[in-house]
Amino acid sequence: ADGTLVDLDDGEFVEMMLLDGCFLLQFMASVCRHRDDDPLISRGEVRRSINAIVRDVMLLENQNPWLVLSSLMQLMPPPAEPVVDSFLVLMASAFHIVGDTNDASSQTRLLATGELDQSAPPHLLGLFHRRHMDMGAVRTQQHQSGILRVPVQLASLSSTAVELAEMGVKLAPSKTKTFGDMAMSKRRWPLGLFGELSLAPLVLNRLTECWLLNMAAYESCQPQPQGDATDSFPVSSYVTLVSLLVNRPEDVQEMRAKGLVVSVFDDAETLGFFKALAPHLCVGYRYYEVFQCLQEYRQERWLWIAVHRFLYNNTKTIATVFSIVGVLA
Repeated sequence: ADGTLVDLDDGEFVEMMLLDGCFLLQFMASVCRHRDDDPLISRGEVRRSINAIVRDVMLLENQNPWLVLSSLMQLMPPPAEPVVDSFLVLMASAFHIVGDTNDASSQTRLLATGELDQSAPPHLLGLFHRRHMDMGAVRTQQHQSGILRVPVQLASLSSTAVELAEMGVKLAPSKTKTFGDMAMSKRRWPLGLFGELSLAPLVLNRLTECWLLNMAAYESCQPQPQGDATDSFPVSSYVTLVSLLVNRPEDVQEMRAKGLVVSVFDDAETLGFFKALAPHLCVGYRYYEVFQCLQEYRQERWLWIAVHRFLYNNTKTIATVFSIVGVLA
């Protein structure tokens, strides 16, 4: 953007990518060793800048082609393959949404050795993003029919976290803790009256908000294949869904209480992050699937929702009345 690369010839550009790739692999290996005497991490300038480096590693504009990294990994002494996987697991732990580590490890090893070149990611950010979209693919394919026929109507059906609680819909962390795993279901117990909206819990800080922004930007740059049942916008759908769930600081407090958002920011800053980012994002099948199921819940249980809303909003009054009746009795 600043014209720095304009004056580089092909040889200089290749040298720059080579040095950048070597530093990136060595940085990942050093971070995963957790040793204070590591030759790289022990350097003062690196130690002081480690947070900035970890942030910049996932910037979309900073990505080194995967071909460069995979070629350099072939030259690393054993064990070379687990370096990228261990680093991505460590980075994902900042979100607290790590999926199935065993499956991810085997996939990363195959990519590193070139056995899955036909599905190799474009770069490290692409691989990091892939790990957070695979877990919900099966559910998406099962419900793809009809999901996108009513995007306008579904987009207008928003319910905040507090409103869902009033309706008898419980907010819960998803089992896989990946962005792609979000679902609205009707629970059979108790009495088959309640619903449950599950989505990934999120730790939000300066680092993770930067990574969320860049994964969403990466999604917007990818072409959506015609007729493909795979949802290519899990992060964007997740951010947009959370944005609709939080309209007031009270909604953020409800999300915190349910363990879905752990933020270093106050309620107003957390609300502002999602509200500022969501309008610029695309959404996929999962987003519409959730709201279609929510609409069905509203239509089927409208009477129960009215009763539950009254009980929910008047719990203290009802408890006081029963206490007085009990004393009189």
